[in-house]
Amino acid sequence: MSVLQQQPNMSIGPVSADAVPELARKRKGQLRLIGERFSRNRAAVVGLIVLVVIAVAAILAPVLTHATATFDPATTPTSDILDTPSLQHPLGTDDLGRDVLARLLFGARVSLSVGVVSMLVALLLGVTIGSISGYYGGWLDSVIMRVVDGVLSVPYLIILFVLSVSFSDGSFLSIVLLIASFSWAEASRLVRGEFLAMKEREFLLAARTLGASDVRLMLMHILPNIAGPIIVAGTLLIGNNIISESVLSYFGFGLQVPFASWGTMLNDSREFFHSAPLLLWAPGLAILVTVLCVNLMGDGLRDALDPYMTER
Repeated sequence: MSVLQQQPNMSIGPVSADAVPELARKRKGQLRLIGERFSRNRAAVVGLIVLVVIAVAAILAPVLTHATATFDPATTPTSDILDTPSLQHPLGTDDLGRDVLARLLFGARVSLSVGVVSMLVALLLGVTIGSISGYYGGWLDSVIMRVVDGVLSVPYLIILFVLSVSFSDGSFLSIVLLIASFSWAEASRLVRGEFLAMKEREFLLAARTLGASDVRLMLMHILPNIAGPIIVAGTLLIGNNIISESVLSYFGFGLQVPFASWGTMLNDSREFFHSAPLLLWAPGLAILVTVLCVNLMGDGLRDALDPYMTER
């Protein structure tokens, strides 16, 4: 009897139950995997929901506060001065009779806009400088990194105070550029490190062999692979920039009239800490909650975008 005849008839049975989750995981798309990892972080999900609510409320501020073209409760005083919370004014009024809730919602527009726009400008500078430094290396990398070290060694808030007096006119654009000009350094160092780790990978050597230019290698091959850390850094930068703008405005170096942000509300309410503490607590808690939610969302994104994260 041959060997084949001696062996029993083998047939492929059903896939074991342990292998089903692994096969299902492999069929999932990358975005779906990221979404599932992010959704498992409850703190990050709560932070995202709260941020969405704040952003929607800021966008719909004229509707929620019944503002019209001729009456803007964020700037136009009413007949009630330092009024306590009521149905008409849920958070009361300030020393000029302006509705605090309306100012809070309109101030959210300015504070969030400063945080997001300055983050985009800082990332544009940081990613560009970090990419060039990490990709080309050599003396260029040494020069750029010494500049980055110099920017990081300067006391951040002190230099913002000094430059805001000399070069800022209190406009939205000047404050954004001022904050972004000193918040790009961390992003550039992060991008440089990622480029140093990626530029000698096999797929880049293959693309370079096929004739890909340096610009194409950086934009089409390296940057998409390090998008995760950049997104996380940008998310956390929003909270830092909101705090920077609030501190500048609180000490009178930030946005000026007619702009009203949470920082300017804090500045206006310093004299009423004992007589009307809600004027100070309302914008202060708004900054605290917003920055906390941004950081929670950033931590969740960092875990979700981690390439070494495995399914549990």
